[in-house]
Amino acid sequence: MNEKLIPNSTQVPNVILDLLIPQLPEAESKCMLYIARRTYGFHVEEDRISFSQFIKGIKTSRGKILDYGTGLARASVNEGLKNLIRAEAIFVRKDTKGNYYRINLDMDVDKVVQKVNQFRKQTRIGSENRPKQVHLLNLQKKGNKGNKVITANFKNLEKLNELKAGLAKKMEMATPQERTADQEEAMGQMRPSGIRF
Repeated sequence: MNEKLIPNSTQVPNVILDLLIPQLPEAESKCMLYIARRTYGFHVEEDRISFSQFIKGIKTSRGKILDYGTGLARASVNEGLKNLIRAEAIFVRKDTKGNYYRINLDMDVDKVVQKVNQFRKQTRIGSENRPKQVHLLNLQKKGNKGNKVITANFKNLEKLNELKAGLAKKMEMATPQERTADQEEAMGQMRPSGIRF
């Protein structure tokens, strides 16, 4: 294998690729990699990067696209950079010409990840805090999809009715103190989690 660097490539420190990126949310990861590209890719410690470059990338005056930036929306870039700065994963030097970004290679990765996750929970933007998408079925449409759902629901209903009948037989109206272990187990199969009879 050739030990030389591949032309037109960027060296990224292993600590970033191996330990940091897999644990960071998408916005923070993409911002970190974009800063690495703009600094280490041009063999400099820091680089002036505008906010619009993080979002849209860089075009030449003739319209040639040099890069596409992070591919994130404005709000995601803002949140990602803010969290990386607050977690001390990157440093920003503000100048009259713009903001100069530098990656902190002496960072404690565990603390950075912990802080970023903490900031994400405070802002309620993390993916775990987003509402789940709900898919509604249109049963008015003709086809097998709705019929399969209805059939599956009837099968579940039949099973539920069988379990209810079996439970009623086993219970024979016993009070909670008189119930046996078998009766309690049968009731556990019938009740939704967290509800006690």
